[in-house]
Amino acid sequence: MTEEQDQPVVRAQGRPDGRDLPVIGAPPHPGDHHPGFGVRWVEGGALLAVTTWGSSSHPTVPRTARVQDGELTLTIGRRETAPLPPGSVDVMTADLASHTTLIEPPAGLDPHTRTRVHVGEQTVELPPV
Repeated sequence: MTEEQDQPVVRAQGRPDGRDLPVIGAPPHPGDHHPGFGVRWVEGGALLAVTTWGSSSHPTVPRTARVQDGELTLTIGRRETAPLPPGSVDVMTADLASHTTLIEPPAGLDPHTRTRVHVGEQTVELPPV
């Protein structure tokens, strides 16, 4: 399977309001390679809400989503932005903010079973919808 085939189908993204923050996840730890993430089923299992924490001006988002042996592995990376002009510096702010991306569940993911979700070294258990 190629990385292009693993790219999640994004339905929406942005700053979540308080009631939409995932309740299942790893708490934010600024400075870590993966500073924290959350994941939960929304819309009755039709979508997954993936929340990441980091810079509000350069949020991280799911770049790939792969299901293997009933477990979901997400690769998180910076959201693509316009190329920088030659010689410029990509400055990020030091503010910690949440960013939620709604993605379609990848093939093979069952919203009615408990699922182990991996992001880097972090793992959380996603309960059924």
